[in-house]
Formats: sequence, structure tokens, C-alpha cells
Amino acid sequence: MSNDHWSVDENQPIPPTSPTSPSPVRLWLERIGIGMVAAISLLVPLIIGLLFYLALTDGLVINADDPLHEIRLWMVQERRGATGLGLTITSPSASQDAALQCARTDVTFLKWDRRLSIESDADYCHCFERKDGRLVDTATATCR
Repeated sequence: MSNDHWSVDENQPIPPTSPTSPSPVRLWLERIGIGMVAAISLLVPLIIGLLFYLALTDGLVINADDPLHEIRLWMVQERRGATGLGLTITSPSASQDAALQCARTDVTFLKWDRRLSIESDADYCHCFERKDGRLVDTATATCR
């Protein structure tokens, strides 16, 4: 048996052992795809956990100590079960009296009981008077 088939001819180029490198566009598309899969795989358990938490508690309140800046998220519960999510966002508003501080609250509902819908037709206003460093609700004042 001869070793001729194992010999390398020095005049012939050596074939590449690795495939050609992918284009930069393909690399970025792969990175974006991997990022989207990672984001979805992290968001799904987060959303399920948040819905579970909202079903067991009265809701999630952000900045609860300040009545002028407050965000509240809760699950709308009816006799037949959960029918949607509610979101209130409270922000400062102008008042007719300079001594009062008012806050306007916008209420938005995401409902899924009959069909998926977003309803944001409710808003209301509260005015507060500062007493002893705290804000006290006043029912007599109105917002602008």
C-alpha cells in the first residue's frame, strides 16, 4: 500500500476548513432574533406572576403616600370572576383657590369579559389642603 493519496501537493491551495463568515446584516438579524426570544421568555412569566398577584391582593399602588402623584393597578373582579384590569393615574392639577393643591385622576379599564376593549372615559378631581405638613382632602373645592 502506498502513501500517495495522503501526500499533499505544495502547489495546490489548501481548501478552507471553516465556512465563510456570515454577513454583518445576518449577524445583527440573529442578535435581534435572540433578543426578542429572550425578552418574550422573560416577559411571559412576569405577566403571569403579576396577574396572579393582582388576583390575590387589592392591587399594586405606586407612590401611595403622596395623593398628588399616585398610580394604582388592580384586577376588576365581578361575581363571574376577573373581567379586566383597572389603572388609575393621579397627577397634579390647577385649583381655583391658590391655597389648595388639586389632583386629577384618570381611570382606564382593560376589559376582556365580552370582547377585548379599553375604556378610558372616567376621570375625577380631588383638592387637598395642607394642614400640619399633611395633605387633607377637602370636599368643597373644585379643580379647573
